[in-house]
Amino acid sequence: MQMQQLKEKLKSITKTIVVPINELRKRLMTLEILLSILLGFTPAILIWLDGSIRISISNYAYSSKSEWFVFLMTLAASMFIYNGTAWKTKWYNIILGITLAGIVLTPHLQFETMHLIFAIIFFAGSVFVMIYFSSKKQRLFKIIAGVFLLVGIAGYYVFNWYSLFWAEWIGMLPICVHFIGESIGKID
Repeated sequence: MQMQQLKEKLKSITKTIVVPINELRKRLMTLEILLSILLGFTPAILIWLDGSIRISISNYAYSSKSEWFVFLMTLAASMFIYNGTAWKTKWYNIILGITLAGIVLTPHLQFETMHLIFAIIFFAGSVFVMIYFSSKKQRLFKIIAGVFLLVGIAGYYVFNWYSLFWAEWIGMLPICVHFIGESIGKID
């Protein structure tokens, strides 16, 4: 009988520990989703705060509301870094988060080359991660998302369809959708 009581006590202790951990994971997933949505709306928020559409998202570092650019992009970088450390299988998000932080820390007019390197690594790395770390079942969807991102960027650099601001925003959308899909377990 004593062994049975010990088993029951261990189950109770385990339940006491596991339930709050699972609840915390749900809350953190919700936070990741909200931060992903915020990243998707960051350009709109910056337009609203500044009152204008600038030549690029990074150019908001030179606006009178530059602290908001830094805040929003740092939040996004933190989201990637957290995701990479909390879910050990997504280590690559640490690198993406660091490159996003690098974009913030190297304003494009003073550190043009470094800023561009960080931006290339972030966008190209996001495409690579989406495709390389996907299941065969979802790979076609990921390739389409990657092509959408690349065409968005090419719309500025190759075709001159619109400003870099719009190219960056278009490029961010598949990243946000992918991150949200991963957080809710719909995308691997």
